Amino acid sequence: MATTANILTLLKYYTSKQKSPFVEYNEFADYIHRYAQHHMSENADLVVYCGASYLETLDEEIQHLVGQKQAVITSIHNKDHILVVPYLVEHYAAIYRSIETTVTVPYPIYSDIPKNCPTSILTQVSALDTIYELLDKQELSDRILYTLVFDKGVPSILFPSNVSVQVLISSALAKLQHLLAKGESHDYFLKKLSISNPGKELSIKSFFTQFVTKPEAALDVIKDTGETFYYWSQLFYFIKQDYTKLKDFTPEDMNILQAVAIAEIATSYYKSKASERQVKNEAFELLDRLLKNPPYYHSMADILKMKDPTGVLLLGQYKEDELKAHLDFLTTDAQANELPNLLIFKVSEDEGYFICKEKVMPLIIRLTNDARVLIRESLVKQWYKVLLDFETLPEMKETAAFERCLERELSSCEPILYGLLNSTFLSVIAFDDRTPGRVALYRDGMLVPFSEMLMLSRAEIYADARIKLPFWYGVPVISWIMKLLTKKPAAKKTVKKAPQKTATRTLTDEERAVETEKVRKLDTADSFDPKKSRKRELRKAASDVEKILVPAESTLDRELESFVGEWNDRIGKRNHDNLTEDVNNLIRDYLRKTLRSLRSEAFTYDRIKSLAESLVSSPSMMQIKNHPALKHYIELYMVKLVKNLPA
Repeated sequence: MATTANILTLLKYYTSKQKSPFVEYNEFADYIHRYAQHHMSENADLVVYCGASYLETLDEEIQHLVGQKQAVITSIHNKDHILVVPYLVEHYAAIYRSIETTVTVPYPIYSDIPKNCPTSILTQVSALDTIYELLDKQELSDRILYTLVFDKGVPSILFPSNVSVQVLISSALAKLQHLLAKGESHDYFLKKLSISNPGKELSIKSFFTQFVTKPEAALDVIKDTGETFYYWSQLFYFIKQDYTKLKDFTPEDMNILQAVAIAEIATSYYKSKASERQVKNEAFELLDRLLKNPPYYHSMADILKMKDPTGVLLLGQYKEDELKAHLDFLTTDAQANELPNLLIFKVSEDEGYFICKEKVMPLIIRLTNDARVLIRESLVKQWYKVLLDFETLPEMKETAAFERCLERELSSCEPILYGLLNSTFLSVIAFDDRTPGRVALYRDGMLVPFSEMLMLSRAEIYADARIKLPFWYGVPVISWIMKLLTKKPAAKKTVKKAPQKTATRTLTDEERAVETEKVRKLDTADSFDPKKSRKRELRKAASDVEKILVPAESTLDRELESFVGEWNDRIGKRNHDNLTEDVNNLIRDYLRKTLRSLRSEAFTYDRIKSLAESLVSSPSMMQIKNHPALKHYIELYMVKLVKNLPA
């Protein structure tokens, strides 16, 4: 043993030499004194046990160990003795090692404790709770000697903290295997199981044989057991039923009952874990499906708020760290030379989104269509105002400046699309894209110009802006004269017109006050009409739901138009329009029936979602393939219908 000044280590060493958990106090004090004198040159910490006051120092150390329940001072034959708990822990650990090799060795019980050992050295705990805790997390040490207390009169056993709980469970299963391997017991319990499960004889025999003939794999069988948990509980019940009928228990009988109790706790634990694992797996499967639903891109905050069909948050069926691990797996797991199924793109340094690989191109097509309308309208308005002041912009004349302008507009009005176009994975997806009517995003390894992608013509936008101008802007002489007349000096300010502006502003305020008063009177009148009041509340509720369903940079009509293109795949304008009208009629009829009994306060996003799910799963809608897009369209259309209820 290396030189040490640790008293507990020296106590354990001394008891191992004496082969007894008891150390006579004075003998140990004399041993420490001589040990310190001999090894003081090697370890300077031992000097405190060399002087005349070493007994006081030793007494303080022993009392400290007593406080930690590592030692107990007891009197034997009128002499103080130190009971060393770690020695007993190691002693019973050796018994468990012998049980691993010889299953007939009984579990240690309270009566096996040496005489003069106080009960304070034992930590009495519930076997169920402790085995559950140790299966979740166990740190082996020689500091605790447990007394595992079972229910229903099964004798308690001693269990040292330096033995793995897996060893305890394996030993219990080995004892039961030893019992069931005997000829009479084997046939007897197999017959009882078969009789209690008619029609499942082959399954019972396979289960029973696997358990009895493969003792080394018994613990793994319990861990991986799914449907056979019921067989385990029946088998344990039949064994207990037979043994509890006995009037006088032999040590072997008690050993079997203790083994059954331990095995029951283990199977109960692994059954609960299997149930938790199933719930978690189902939640992750639902999450994977929800990630493919509109709007197809989801932030981490969106994912944390995802719910199952009953409205219960998925977070709770799995932990947040498990969710992050699952997302990490989806975003990294991929075959050679392929992208993972879930991708990440950023729209800013602090904002990122997840998107399924298969949804990237459909989303780009949809957002491109939306962006084309927004950017065209925005540029026409901007250029019209500039031309109205007889000014020009570089993007009106130069192609390069026009492309830069489109990029600025796109990053502002459709940041999601802009983030996708600048993602690292888009080139791979665009190259592998084989969908009908695919959009060519790259040419010669470079992203195509924004004007080509958005199908926007600089000349057409310029022409649309000019056509809105008064006719005389197109007459060179008149437009030149008007430019001179309307152009104001930069430094000159008109002070005399200020009162006129104030008068105009006051008049506007008065008109606004009159209009406000009219609206207030109408609202007051409507409040006495229950039908009008209910409609107004429904319209307000629909506006609240619209804020949830429609992105801030888009509109309700634009979202409806974009989602129609996703679920309505009919070829030909007439067929396309007919299908859309049929679906709209179904939604209107369904909503009309629902609104008769629907309270205005119940018209929420969750309620709209539930109505859409019921309608999309109806037989009339089954022929439409893209159900997620159809469901989102139904939600939007219902909001539009309620929002436009007549006064």
